[in-house]
Amino acid sequence: MIPHALYFDFLTDDAYISFRYARNLAEHGELVFNLGERVEGYTNFLWTILLALGMKLGVGPEISSRVLGVVFGVGGLAVVTRLSLRLDDEQPRPGHFIAPVALAATSAYACWTTGGLETQLFTFLFLLGTERYLHETLRFAGFQSSFYFGLASLTRPEGPMFFCLAAAFRFGHNLFSQKRWRPTRDEWLWLAIFTAIFVPYVLWRISYYGHPFPNTYYVKASGNATGSLKMGLYYLRRFAEDHTLWFWVPFIVAGWPRAGNTHRRLLFEWSLLVAVVFCLYVAKVGGDFMGLYRFVLPLIPLGAILVQEAARNLAGRLTPLVPRAALAVVGLTLFAGHVIGSMHTSHQAATLIGADNGIDTPGYLKFYADERVPIGRWFGQHARPDDLMTLGGAGVIAYYSMIPGYDVFGLVDETIAHDATMTHGARPGHQKWGTDAYMVSRRPTLITHYYRIHENHAPDPDYWRQLGYAWVTATIPGLADPPLYSFLKRVDRSFGPLPASADGNSQRP
Repeated sequence: MIPHALYFDFLTDDAYISFRYARNLAEHGELVFNLGERVEGYTNFLWTILLALGMKLGVGPEISSRVLGVVFGVGGLAVVTRLSLRLDDEQPRPGHFIAPVALAATSAYACWTTGGLETQLFTFLFLLGTERYLHETLRFAGFQSSFYFGLASLTRPEGPMFFCLAAAFRFGHNLFSQKRWRPTRDEWLWLAIFTAIFVPYVLWRISYYGHPFPNTYYVKASGNATGSLKMGLYYLRRFAEDHTLWFWVPFIVAGWPRAGNTHRRLLFEWSLLVAVVFCLYVAKVGGDFMGLYRFVLPLIPLGAILVQEAARNLAGRLTPLVPRAALAVVGLTLFAGHVIGSMHTSHQAATLIGADNGIDTPGYLKFYADERVPIGRWFGQHARPDDLMTLGGAGVIAYYSMIPGYDVFGLVDETIAHDATMTHGARPGHQKWGTDAYMVSRRPTLITHYYRIHENHAPDPDYWRQLGYAWVTATIPGLADPPLYSFLKRVDRSFGPLPASADGNSQRP
């Protein structure tokens, strides 16, 4: 899997938001974007803490996020193997390795071991919770899974949803299997452990940031519901098309375990519940703007196990009717088709610079972030303590410049996130757009959410002059030719080689 992951090897702009929070925590003891300004502009608390710990140990998040992503990705393969072995009482068979090998070849799983985000950590914790939970449910004893579900809930906002699904599933299983509705001692402990992890975190969040949910929740909850649903359904449709679910879902149904095969039926029923509810959730929130289906990644390992077990079940039923050699040829053909299809998908995703109905390819995400690294460093080189800037993407430029800033999408700005009048669209994470009046009200030195890369461009100069700003163009070392970056600067302030301007004309050093 590691060579497949290294084929992508990129960091997204959004990852740098967490990087900046981690740096401020490691260097200043504040889990904030701007020092002294408590806004929760991240949704991956545990991941950010791990990155901050790495920085305290001298390892930058540009490296640690990649290493940890691969480690947790490989760990996920190990948990999938463990789940498979439990289905046959720890007796290894060649069929147990179909799922982990197929998963390693899957484009989405390999892609999101990089990217710099918490995706693989969350998937790993969810898989650990699932492995323990199914074992506990089958034995009607045990409580360790709640620890992993609790950690998952500190990593992604979807974690509590998985825990609630687990509670409902266990209640239903107890009711139908044992005709029992009252919790056992272990089940009370299971609930207590999760509560002990998650509730103090929520209380800390409210006391530290002043709100029960991350700032990004208020951004995404403000979008047009119809538009978000339309985008979410399109996201799921493309996921189904790219992963040929039109074939694999009927395949899984055909290989559904028979009555009496308790281990496998429990796995299939749990996976079905998770898949249905999570897909409804994804549709409601509008999916994601990042390609290769980061948002639904926790479902993919479960899907791999279901396909593996469905294939084994079907092979067992067909063996009396079809020669084993023929079944082996069919199985190898299906596996080869999956690998070839994944190779094609990975190549397209990594090399295509573009978007599909607002869903950016990993190739574009890499291009976008890499192009802004020298820009952020240039701003950081010339920054002064009292500078303030507006941002479009709140990641790379903000991280490398370390200039206090606020973004036009409201991810790290409380006012925009909570102001209903600044709602802009339905694209996930981009539902907001700060008005010009608000963006200039804080009198930033630099306005960079309006910009032009590789251009000396100055649209609407009179309009901006009335607001006290002028277009300037800087030559950025390390930026691809032409190495130009145009943005707005306060006319009464200099910045690095760009002097204060009396007439507001475009300047280039």
